Amino acid sequence: MMILTGAILLVLCTITYHDFMYRAVYWICFPLLALLLGIYKIKAVGFAGLFTDMMFTGGFLLVQLLVLWLYFYIKYRKSVNLTDGYLGWGDILFLLAVCFYLSPVNYIMFYVVSLIVSISYALIARSLVKNGEQTIPLAGIQALLFVFLLIAEKLMQLNFFQDTGYLL
Repeated sequence: MMILTGAILLVLCTITYHDFMYRAVYWICFPLLALLLGIYKIKAVGFAGLFTDMMFTGGFLLVQLLVLWLYFYIKYRKSVNLTDGYLGWGDILFLLAVCFYLSPVNYIMFYVVSLIVSISYALIARSLVKNGEQTIPLAGIQALLFVFLLIAEKLMQLNFFQDTGYLL
């Protein structure tokens, strides 16, 4: 499991570096990350646990993308391609890859916290650099936060791939 964790951290650091430096990430990083996270989760909770959580987290992501699309559809009164200037494919693929690891409750918490951190980053960056880059390295920020999450999980012996502690 240590080698698997190391490989996951390496892919996450690669995503972070490339997104911050170039605002582009090699596409192979996302399926590789999903595969590694899926293997880790299958070893921990089995295929049934992975499949069940994927249905919930993937459904949540799909609903979020649909709500975002509806927002822009209503705002501009025409169909809008979300990946055309609003949200990068890397951002979507990263959120999809993380579905392979996090439980539904932890996925929603990670999603919300990472968006708050990303907005804070954007506001601070724009106030410091007036004519700088207008894009936000969302996948890079989320990958960095996921690195911290995995390290905290290992050091504090937490469990972010099951919701057993939250259920009544």
